[in-house]
Amino acid sequence: MTEQVTNTSAHFEGEGVVSFTAEPLGEIRPGWARIKVDVCALCGSDKRLLASGAAVVPGHEVIGTVVQSAEGAPAEGTRVLVYIPVSCGECKACLDQQNNRCYNLESLMGWQYDGGFAEYMDAPPQCLIPVPDDIPADVAVLALDTFGTAAHALRLGSRTQPGGIQNLLVVGCGPLGLGVVAVALAMGIPRVSAWDPNSARLALAEKLGATAATDMETINQYQVVAEVSGAGPARASAQNLVEPGGAILALGESNDPYVMPATPRWRRTDCFTVRSFYFPKSEVNDNWDLLRSHGAHLRDTIMTPTRLSDLEETFTRFLDGEYVKPYITHEEI
Repeated sequence: MTEQVTNTSAHFEGEGVVSFTAEPLGEIRPGWARIKVDVCALCGSDKRLLASGAAVVPGHEVIGTVVQSAEGAPAEGTRVLVYIPVSCGECKACLDQQNNRCYNLESLMGWQYDGGFAEYMDAPPQCLIPVPDDIPADVAVLALDTFGTAAHALRLGSRTQPGGIQNLLVVGCGPLGLGVVAVALAMGIPRVSAWDPNSARLALAEKLGATAATDMETINQYQVVAEVSGAGPARASAQNLVEPGGAILALGESNDPYVMPATPRWRRTDCFTVRSFYFPKSEVNDNWDLLRSHGAHLRDTIMTPTRLSDLEETFTRFLDGEYVKPYITHEEI
């Protein structure tokens, strides 16, 4: 890959403005590999960078093909996931394949280093995970934030329940919430319910196989509640609906603090609160199996292919709720 190869990349200028540059590819950072981006999905967290502007090329849900390898990286021609945490590889967590818990984690792909809203991107070897040949790119990308994060949270939640999770409520049916629904069903959780104030999003959860929750007032209904919106009212509902001894999976992101209510019931209730980040590499193989069973159905239910050149319009439609989980592809649409 030399100067004659041009890389088109997107840049977030702030206030929703996206610009593009087409520049010759430069030298690769020593020890890193280069991939040709096949798919880069949009994430709700990207909205913050779209509003504020970004110093790097955004995009952190990436599937690509290695075009220039490096020591410790997959060979050229290998399809890979881009694992977001740029972990140190040397601490106790990393040596145990718990790279999402890296003691020295400071940077993320697409946040502190250039990401996948481009034709090419570079990444360190520890951030590249080979993709099985039988899983197409537009399904494999779900193995990152949508399936990977959901599966990790459910596995942590199941550790709090001696008989595993039998009764789950998902509050918030955005992309991650719908991912939790799909993963829970793939894991064989017997009763999966969902709630969202947006009837169209709730209908998507039902299409995936969840039951719509109709009573959001009666306390002590659900063994485990996955709160995926981050909204204050949704958090309050989760804290009311969870059974004594149950667990709340606090997945929704918000700039507001997570607050536990100072009510008599809450003071007198046993409850686990589980906060998780992303997923460890040790879970990747199990996640491929989950994707094989439910990934294509989730893709067909929530994903929309779009072009890199249309990224600003795609984000507008994403923010408006027209698109649930759009993704950039460089293949024919």
